[in-house]
Amino acid sequence: MSYLKEGVIIEQQFLAIDIGGTFIKYATFNQQGSQLRATEKVATIISEASNQILAQVLEIVEAISSEVTLSGVAISTAGVVDAADGSIRYSGYTIPGYTGTPLKQTIEHHYQLPCAVINDVNAAAYGEYWQSFGENDKPKSLCCLTIGTGVGGAFVLDGQVYVGATGMAGEVGYLPFAEGLFQDLASTTALLKAAKQVDGKDLTGETFFQLLAEDANSGYQVVFDNFITALAQGILTVSYVMNPEVVILGGGILAQESIILPKLEASLKKQAIDERFVSAEIKAAKLGNNAGMLGALYYLLESGLDRG
Repeated sequence: MSYLKEGVIIEQQFLAIDIGGTFIKYATFNQQGSQLRATEKVATIISEASNQILAQVLEIVEAISSEVTLSGVAISTAGVVDAADGSIRYSGYTIPGYTGTPLKQTIEHHYQLPCAVINDVNAAAYGEYWQSFGENDKPKSLCCLTIGTGVGGAFVLDGQVYVGATGMAGEVGYLPFAEGLFQDLASTTALLKAAKQVDGKDLTGETFFQLLAEDANSGYQVVFDNFITALAQGILTVSYVMNPEVVILGGGILAQESIILPKLEASLKKQAIDERFVSAEIKAAKLGNNAGMLGALYYLLESGLDRG
């Protein structure tokens, strides 16, 4: 959207912020989701008992609003978000003291700008839904799983993220299996922890796949096969319950999609009670680090830009 000012067309700018336990990333976008300035980031200030996230976010809004005229602030954040007031309803031990933080209320009070706050995995799902599909081919049901330190999940049904009765839908990482929780078996953290047991090396995702390529018969292959089996079990559980049209997998490990996706699809077919239960198209996320910011912007725009 744009508007006229003294005969000149002015493009609206929105500040999008992605709050994580390690970094806070931010950039400005127009209403179509085109990025207008380079992504910047600052280290998230967290101590053993508290954090400085609200103060950091206010500093970012202050700095950007002093340079450009903002039309709104969109925030993607770790933690369970209260949809009614944009505060943090619950945050685990990774961000101490974050529960109850009034992000939306504080920004709207200080800057008189519309603000929307959404959970980071829900934001990623919205971002992919908005930008990775054409206007006429958006799926009616989509499941987004982020594979990283844990496993996060989000469901988009008829264009809306389904949050559940108490806002906690999509917490698929806690799905219980006989061997442990889903995220204890199918996260990048779990993969690399199991890989270390092969020869004691601390590997990154990139070095793991390099070693896997060098020797397909090594112990790393067993680790990878177990990871794929567990990931398929989680996706099957979602498929039995939701029967989504599309499952999108995100996280840095999906840089290896050419290796992961064929193995995953084969494991899904092998484990399913019937192949008709695995009709979903499995895709790797395309937006990378921008997914959360774009999804938060989409949420803000769909919320009507109302304040308060």
